[in-house]
Amino acid sequence: MWDRNVAKVRQAQMLVDLNKHDTAHELLKQALASEPTNLNLRAYYTYFLIQSNLPKPAKEFVWATLKDHDRHDLYSLCAAAWIHYHQARESRDSSPKGIDERKKGFQRAADFYQKALSKDSTLAFAAQGHAIIIAEDALGNLGGAIGPIGHDEGMKRLQNAREALDVFAKVRESLNDGSVYVNMGHCYYARDEFDRAIESVSVRLRMSC
Repeated sequence: MWDRNVAKVRQAQMLVDLNKHDTAHELLKQALASEPTNLNLRAYYTYFLIQSNLPKPAKEFVWATLKDHDRHDLYSLCAAAWIHYHQARESRDSSPKGIDERKKGFQRAADFYQKALSKDSTLAFAAQGHAIIIAEDALGNLGGAIGPIGHDEGMKRLQNAREALDVFAKVRESLNDGSVYVNMGHCYYARDEFDRAIESVSVRLRMSC
């Protein structure tokens, strides 16, 4: 059964590449109907929903995986973290309630990444995701701050950027991906280390050539 579904997943990916998302979606739903407990298949379907810009179905599906199949599934934990982070980051509600919800969203994302890391401390994706949250806090986004930046907040941003850089440096040892250098560049920029920021982004550009 799994071999047949592997073929369906590959066909679905080819359809996605041809921008035939609806047909691909139907194939994946057929595969899931025959193997609803297959975590590899559920991971790919989660990826498909996120890439198809369907955050609400992706969130519901991830919760179902964690609740009904494996609450320690690393892919689902990281996906849940990313969904919470993305929704919080994209929120533009500046009301007190909106800012509070934004804070909670970032905190939930951090909690999911930390849970994944507690299961596998070498999980580079989770480590990088958590470091991004730390860095975003340093840039004032986690708190939803609006308006002038106080001295204490400025110092906190510098400290958080330094902490995030330490994590990114460790991630770089195991994950040869340009995104790591971009994230490091953002942190150096936040610390006014402009030469090192340019150097990091330049590495990313060389990797893409």
